[in-house]
Amino acid sequence: MPKSLRKHEVAAPEAEERPALPSVKKQKLAVLLVTEDESLWPQVGADLDGGLVLKQLDSVDELINTTPSGQAAIILWDARSHPEPAAVLSRLHLHSSRFAIVALDEASSAGAWTLPVQHRQIVAHVAVPIVGSTLSGVLDSAHEEVNSRLALLGDGSVPPAAADGASKKTWLLPAVIGGVLVAAVGAYLLTRGGSTEIKPTPTAAATPGKTPPAPVAGVKSSTDAEEKVDALIDKAQQAMLDRHFIDPLAGSALSLYREVLIIKPDNGEARQGLQRLSEILIARVQSALDERKFDVALQFLETARSIDATDRRLAALDEKIASLRAELGPAQILAALNAQNFDRATQLIDEATRTKSLPAAKLAQLRDEVRRRRDDFEVNRLLKLVDTRLQQDHVIDPRNDSAIYYLDQAKQAGAGGAALQAQAQEVLKRMTQMAHVAIQQRNFSDADRILTEIHGIGAPQAAVTNLQRELNTARSTQAVQKPDQPQYLELAQSRLAQGKVIDPDNDSALFYANQLRAADPKNSGLAQILNAVQAQILDRARSALDSGELDKSEALLQKAAGLGASPDLDALNDRIRQRKAGSGDLLQMPEQSLTRLNKLDVQYPSRALQANVEGWVEMSYIVGPDGSVSNLKVLNASPPRTFESSAVKAVNHLRYQPVIQGGKAITVSTQVRLVYRVPK
Repeated sequence: MPKSLRKHEVAAPEAEERPALPSVKKQKLAVLLVTEDESLWPQVGADLDGGLVLKQLDSVDELINTTPSGQAAIILWDARSHPEPAAVLSRLHLHSSRFAIVALDEASSAGAWTLPVQHRQIVAHVAVPIVGSTLSGVLDSAHEEVNSRLALLGDGSVPPAAADGASKKTWLLPAVIGGVLVAAVGAYLLTRGGSTEIKPTPTAAATPGKTPPAPVAGVKSSTDAEEKVDALIDKAQQAMLDRHFIDPLAGSALSLYREVLIIKPDNGEARQGLQRLSEILIARVQSALDERKFDVALQFLETARSIDATDRRLAALDEKIASLRAELGPAQILAALNAQNFDRATQLIDEATRTKSLPAAKLAQLRDEVRRRRDDFEVNRLLKLVDTRLQQDHVIDPRNDSAIYYLDQAKQAGAGGAALQAQAQEVLKRMTQMAHVAIQQRNFSDADRILTEIHGIGAPQAAVTNLQRELNTARSTQAVQKPDQPQYLELAQSRLAQGKVIDPDNDSALFYANQLRAADPKNSGLAQILNAVQAQILDRARSALDSGELDKSEALLQKAAGLGASPDLDALNDRIRQRKAGSGDLLQMPEQSLTRLNKLDVQYPSRALQANVEGWVEMSYIVGPDGSVSNLKVLNASPPRTFESSAVKAVNHLRYQPVIQGGKAITVSTQVRLVYRVPK
């Protein structure tokens, strides 16, 4: 076919010719056939439906030079005998994230396209010669893929740089809503439709079994954290559109998505955003390597690795990098450091030490840099967690996920300076407010606990003394007051019959049962009403756990625990502990049955050692298919806030031999107990 004839656009019957690529919203979607084989033209054109228009180009270079960046289209690429298909796919995706690519290749090459399909680099592989029925189904899938990408990214008609803040917001909302309506990928791409509320956990002033405090002026609620998450997600999405993937550090998509996960670790939208970012970075690694921009390639590679170290494509890229190591010098180690992938940087330094590819002085300098940056990163992470838990009103509860817990961890990690001092003052201020409220509401056991915690964080002695004096005065006043004790019992029974077990806070069965316990601990009806209220709360906690609402179940269980010990309470605690450890979804294995690849290096905390303090820490964690440790959680510790930081650091550095099941490496869950004993 003469070149002048085959370059025109061929549409289904009744479709008019157009000199430019059509807009997806107003015109027909372009199908760009990239091949020099003229026999493919009739094979494709014969099965084109009325919603598509076909155009043929000789090469990928011609396609990129003649189509606008960001163009939406279906690409039928003739990949037969191409020496570097990965490089071509990288170029196409970089040119437009709205391309849906179909690879045309020999039937015998189907296996080579399995991974690109799984990683969504291409929609499908179609064997040549083309079977009409097969191509028709693939074109339908590709059309849906383009619509999905348009729903997420928009049609590109308004460049992000040209839009002001208001127009960006106006554009972004329809795009997100549109994404939900795309049946093919709505549930996969957009997860914000589900529940994203941050469920509150009782603070010390509302400890289970105690009268909840009145709101304290100036104290932020969990709604602030939700709003902050939404704002960060919006900024991250805009950073993706503006191509601010990893730079600048404070405003990049990478840092914004990670900040979301500090506030809400299970946020699906942030996790999905990081996965999309990893896809982009891996594509750019290949492109940068082809252009011999090694520093850029290494930075993209190590950042992608820090997002998903299990991505299969990393191994091939590592092999290519290894062949260039003589040219790279310490650049690869620095790239891992900049990506905050400290374990990877340490691994590379160890390799350089074995191969003697870098001078000893340089290696020592790099090790010091890794140590310094790791410590700085850990301190910043902990200080952010302090701020986040304050916003969520998690000041002293839960014990291992509260503001005071992370403040203590930050001190142990070496935090200092103005930032630590400001947060310590804010924590003290909030705890002092909580103590005042507990005293005013006659929740003396809560007040005692808060005072203990205030003393533990190193508060000025004068502040502790004043609060203790206020508490003693309130206790003295309470002793001479005789409340209407029978009224509390009747009110508790009435609210229980009405189903008002824990809500509203100051007019529930739980509230009046606790009032009765504080006013008349020897009341003959106290034990019965406490047991009845606890049984109702445990029923609700059990239902929440069965429904997968782990946070809600745990919060209810804390309320029930305030009413006393019981076998049902212990059983539910065990179920929650197992669920947190992942035993409901992952294979649970004893840690002794796993094979460690490195030594467990535990550092005895200096303060505990000097004070001759001994104790233990119980932790659960996940061992991935590559043997790495993740999702580490402290289950219990004695004494609290003493050895947890040391234990977490030690276990985080463990590596295991992967567990093989059915010929494949799998993810498993395990637990360990570290015991600290002072040397005799």
